[in-house]
This record gives sequence, C-alpha cells and structure tokens, in this order.
Amino acid sequence: VIFLIIIVAFFISLAVHEFAHGFTAVKMGDPTPKLAGRVTLNPFKHISLYGLLCFVLLGVGWAKPMPINPLNFKKYRKGIRLTSIAGILANFILGLICAIIFALIIAFAPVSNVYIEYILLTLQYFMLVNSFLALFNILPIYPLDGFNFVTSFMKADNKFIQYNVRNGFKILLGILLATVLIDLLFGFDILDFY
Repeated sequence: VIFLIIIVAFFISLAVHEFAHGFTAVKMGDPTPKLAGRVTLNPFKHISLYGLLCFVLLGVGWAKPMPINPLNFKKYRKGIRLTSIAGILANFILGLICAIIFALIIAFAPVSNVYIEYILLTLQYFMLVNSFLALFNILPIYPLDGFNFVTSFMKADNKFIQYNVRNGFKILLGILLATVLIDLLFGFDILDFY
C-alpha cells in the first residue's frame, strides 16, 4: 500500500510540475505545450516509460520533458525565468497545501482511525515528494530547472553554461551514484537528508 501511495504521489506531483511549465509557457506566448496536448494535470500525459521504470527499480524517476520553444516567448529571458521556476513553485505550493491539510487533520480530527491514518500517510508522502522535487530541480545543473533559471541571466557563451550542457547528465548521474554508494557503505541517505 505504501509503495502505491508513493507512486501516486510521485506521478501526480510530476504532473503538477510539468503542467506548471506548460501553462506558464503558453501564458508567455509559446503555443507548443498546448499543441502537444501537454497542458493538463493528467499524469498519463506526462509519464515517461523509462522514468517510471527507474523510479520502480531505483527510487529516482522523471516525467517526459515539457516541449517548449522559448523563441516564441514575448519576452525571451523573462519567459525562460518564469517557465523554469514555475514547476518548482508548483511543487512547493502543493507540498505546502498538503502540510496545511495535514496540520488541520492532526488538530481537529475527532478520532484516529485507519482511514485518517492512511490520509495522513498520503499527505506525508505528498509533502516529501514535492519537497524533494522542488529542492532537486532548483539545483543549477543541466537539464534541471535551476540551470535554465540561472543561465537566463548569463550570456550564451558563458563557460559555466558550456561546461554544464556538456557534463550535466554526468554530474547528476555522479550525484545519484555517490548517494547510493554512501547509503550502502555508511547507511546515510544524502538525498533524504537534503
């Protein structure tokens, strides 16, 4: 049951994240997400088969990237900044809403029963997943949202951008492998701590 709750929380949270990107991009003048049918909260429109498989096997997954063409933005840099940060803010807000509901149930629920316990457990995982997605995506590493946000303030020939575009996936893979190794050797999960 817990594994099912985690999967539901993960993919609903990813759907909210991707929807926020698409919705913001459309508002900034890019019709690409709408034309691709991706401005929706339906998780099945955002699920990546490989991302789902990796999540089930390794505990780390991803959604299909939102198709966006920043050249369509009315204001190029502003569009990139707002579109990049939209997913992070959406996860933060969803996590905050779940935290408020969690606190209200704890404060006012008359009797603790199995249904309330499952609701609280679901809210806890939604808080955890959304906090993780927000904190992970804010990292300024390609192709994460934090990278796009930070680099929107830089020139295209910046060495940080060039290095990150070439090595971003390797850096992320290195971080994930290092956390798994540290967890196996020392029993300390850096991602959980983060």
